[in-house]
Amino acid sequence: MLQLFKDRNFLTFWVGEFISVIGDHISIVAFPLLVLQMTENVALTGFVFAAQGLPRAILMLMGGAMVDRSSPRLVMLLSNLARFLLVMAIAWLIHLDTVTIEVIFAAALAFGIVDAFFYPASTAIVPSLVGKDMLQKANALVQGSVFVGVILGPALAGLIIAGEATTMGHDMGEVASYASNREGFARAFFLDGLTFAASFITLIFVRSRSLRAIDESEGDAKRSMLGEIGEALRWVWTQPTVRLGFIGIAILEFFYQASIFVGLPALAKARFLEPAYIFGLMVTSYGGGALIGSIAGGGMKPIPERYLVRIMFLVFMASGASLGLIVLYEPYWWAMLVFFVVGASDSYVMVNFTTWVQKKAPDALLGRVMSIFMFLAVGLIPVAAILQGLAFEWNLELSMLIISGIIVLSCLVAALHPDALCVADETAGKNALKNARIGQD
Repeated sequence: MLQLFKDRNFLTFWVGEFISVIGDHISIVAFPLLVLQMTENVALTGFVFAAQGLPRAILMLMGGAMVDRSSPRLVMLLSNLARFLLVMAIAWLIHLDTVTIEVIFAAALAFGIVDAFFYPASTAIVPSLVGKDMLQKANALVQGSVFVGVILGPALAGLIIAGEATTMGHDMGEVASYASNREGFARAFFLDGLTFAASFITLIFVRSRSLRAIDESEGDAKRSMLGEIGEALRWVWTQPTVRLGFIGIAILEFFYQASIFVGLPALAKARFLEPAYIFGLMVTSYGGGALIGSIAGGGMKPIPERYLVRIMFLVFMASGASLGLIVLYEPYWWAMLVFFVVGASDSYVMVNFTTWVQKKAPDALLGRVMSIFMFLAVGLIPVAAILQGLAFEWNLELSMLIISGIIVLSCLVAALHPDALCVADETAGKNALKNARIGQD
């Protein structure tokens, strides 16, 4: 796996993305806590989270089509430039103490638009940098760098925002406020902006090959963007195991992501003096486990294709159970331990699943197929953030317990579904691509 670092082109890409994901996970902690401390309203935190997710959901499939029409590298370059400008503007307004919740909503919407193009590009670029024989190892390194970012970013964010490290509960002192943490928030977003600038600079020196040329012999006529999206949707629908995997992930992420990024900060705020620091520790622990899982995913033999999706959903049952476990037992170290174990198992199966989808999808559809994957993973989160934000405002702990049960039951049903067992057919992908185009015509 480490031999990929001898490839200067891949190494340049990896370094830039490694720096960028650290910044991503600084803002993952900073954004919800900024809104929560500005407004003292969990439901409003959910609405801001939804404001970022809504344009991302609406535009993501278009983003995948744009990636296939142009190149993942170009889309990532423009996205990083836009994100740099947005984050620096937020940091400056917080520093001047002129930021308002309306500005935060506008910034969230702008981020969502940019993310709709960045997400499919970031998942489609790896096959254009390495051969298929090295794809799983490359995915493991890229996802490993993400999880190093999950380790470092939240911990840095917690320290930068809070200015100190404390795990004390409410009975031990005064709770942190927006006024006490304002300059910390400004520093956090400024550092995030610098990481986007670093990623932009490194991508300038990365060279990627086109994947479209591989299927030019198919007589690829010009089609409308909606027609191109429909072609990819038909391909996914003709692959039963891919279809089940995508739908199951959509259900999981609908309930899990909003719980982590809306419910968990509120839970930390309800239990501890410095919620930024505690929330950072929890997310960092997940990242530590996920790093180990991604290394194992790249270094070990792939999970057998036949059982991959079934195993994935059995693992996701543990993810759902983790929400209930941290509600039922309060110590922060317990949440860290639970998230460490869940992070390792989640990451291991996702390295295998992502690589499997990238290999199975026709090259000419890769950007669009991965945009469908990302859409189902994050596209429904705006609705989840609104509904769960209201539920958390009503009863935080009971809502998280109910969500935990829903995830466990849904993943169990998906794991037992007949389509969770894959029947390998090396010609199915190309035949399905032809059928998708015939269906469009």
